[in-house]
Amino acid sequence: MSGFKYAGAVGLLFILACGPKVEIGHGGPGGSAGSGQAGSGAAGAPDGAGGDDGVGGTIGTAGTGATAPTAGTTLGGSGVGGPIPTDNGPQAEVDKVDLLLAIDNSISMADKQKLFAKAVPELVKRLINPRCVSTTGVVVEEPASPDDACPAGSKREFEALRDLHVGLITSSLGSHGANDAKDVCVQADDDDHAHLLHSLRNLPSYNDEGYMNWDPDGKSKPAGDSDPQAFADALSVAIAAAGEHGCGYEAQLESIYRFLVDPEPPAQIQLVGSITQRTGIDQTVLEQRKNFLRPDSSVVVLMLTDENDCSIVDEGYGWLIPRAASMYRSTSQCAADPNDPCCQSCVEQSPNPGCPALTSDPACAKGTTLPMDSDNLNLRCWQQKRRFGFDLLYPLQRYVSGFGDGVVPDNNGKPVANPLFHSGGKRRDPSLFTLAVLGGVPWQDLATSASLKGGSLEYMTNAQLTTAKRWSVFLGDPENYVPPSDPFMVEQPDPRTGQNPITGDKIVGETSMAPGANAINGHEQVNVGNSDLQYACTFQLPEPRVCDAALDMAGGGCDCFNEDALFNRSICQPPAGGNSGTTQYQGKAYPTLREFAVAQQLGRRSVLGSVCAVNTQDDTRGDYGYRPIFNAIGKRVADTLIKP
Repeated sequence: MSGFKYAGAVGLLFILACGPKVEIGHGGPGGSAGSGQAGSGAAGAPDGAGGDDGVGGTIGTAGTGATAPTAGTTLGGSGVGGPIPTDNGPQAEVDKVDLLLAIDNSISMADKQKLFAKAVPELVKRLINPRCVSTTGVVVEEPASPDDACPAGSKREFEALRDLHVGLITSSLGSHGANDAKDVCVQADDDDHAHLLHSLRNLPSYNDEGYMNWDPDGKSKPAGDSDPQAFADALSVAIAAAGEHGCGYEAQLESIYRFLVDPEPPAQIQLVGSITQRTGIDQTVLEQRKNFLRPDSSVVVLMLTDENDCSIVDEGYGWLIPRAASMYRSTSQCAADPNDPCCQSCVEQSPNPGCPALTSDPACAKGTTLPMDSDNLNLRCWQQKRRFGFDLLYPLQRYVSGFGDGVVPDNNGKPVANPLFHSGGKRRDPSLFTLAVLGGVPWQDLATSASLKGGSLEYMTNAQLTTAKRWSVFLGDPENYVPPSDPFMVEQPDPRTGQNPITGDKIVGETSMAPGANAINGHEQVNVGNSDLQYACTFQLPEPRVCDAALDMAGGGCDCFNEDALFNRSICQPPAGGNSGTTQYQGKAYPTLREFAVAQQLGRRSVLGSVCAVNTQDDTRGDYGYRPIFNAIGKRVADTLIKP
């Protein structure tokens, strides 16, 4: 997915001799955490040490998700504590906001971060200097100062925000226990631990606490920032500091969960024998959370990403995903239906109840591990159950619950109060949380009907998406392998077919020489070695980028290096058409499914937008860059703030 740059990844991939069978317990996706135990098979020598790859006994029984009495906690991760409250109660209102920017900092994110850095200050300025609107909500004026009076017959859309915290984190959480030099995400830059970026990058922050503090009235001790332009400029600098050299297995959801929710964020993820364990408690996360997050604020999380979430489990066998050695093959039933009860890993010791012997399975007869051309490291997070027979990503219910209300599990699976909604003896109303996802999806799938006909782009709200039956168009049901009806949102390396059900734009084949063959992603790319997924959408870069040797040596992200020519990517073809070259003219994004699935469950507490901007050339227009989603966020945040 071009999500990370791993020098010689294919050449380093090798198949280990098959050691003892693995046991991987499955945590239930709902209810309480499972209690099954890891296998007792002896661990083999570590990768590269000349021994077999022993990772313990046999794969455990999957949990049901209700109570999971015999399920293990090592694969599916922690269960959740209970149902999420319905999203139909009154909207609480407060006078302060804690804004957390969650930035994907993997390779190829520089172009999106640049647009993001230009637009986020506009959102902040709108919060601290609200527009004047008429009684019918029409914008009358954008005052020069928060203290200026509105024209007669109008008023501020909400009280000017005079208490704002802004923090930044990245999507990089490291290797999840993998520790061989050949493994992925084992470098220091690959793990930001969900710590605030100002502290990680040694940027000036409020009282050296890692976040920015808008405090024009000087109520904080010491006083915070009071110059709107200086505050906005400093925020742009901080966003740029995220960079694009982080872990390519982006833990977008888990990094947010770890900073805001996890009652016992791990200090380390250690490989002990054949399984990983969360060890210690990260006191830095707890201290930064305590300083940044107020119990009586409106909490807004704004996620910027161009890929699907890859929140690998921190306990058990999650370390197998970043491991350089080949993954295990799945049974033949998995290819047709990953939910089939006979879908399992070929490395298991025995078949699931009622299923044929693994030795007689046509897929398993090919060997327990996958060949290199079916297990590119770049696609390790893609359709794990279908390809490997088990899923090593945290279940989405972990995040729906964590960003909802109620209790969450501690490291022992014991239900405890959710720190996001309960702290200092106070309770935050769940209506005061907002998750905004700026991700990979055709903007056309989210746009209002009026926007599709021309004019400024406006995104539908969660409720409008539901009414218009759009969720099935761009989302489907990713955890149950139900694909979206929009073929542009289908994850796969092979070229796809079909047409967008909203606009009628047709998928164009991979041999096209026209970069604008369709208005959504140009055309498909050639599937070279099952090493990259097809694009959900593309967008014109503000300026073309030359993918030369100097950029390559510096580790910069670019999709049009010499070695990429075989892909015939539309983003590398000149605007007039022709062969792909070493100049990148457009940015791209992959289907962002898991993040959107969580947002769907949060109801009015979510905002969606496309990272593929409709306009990157004319910054005087309302649809420039990421202004459309910031307009949507502004409206949502306004609902949570005290009205004049």
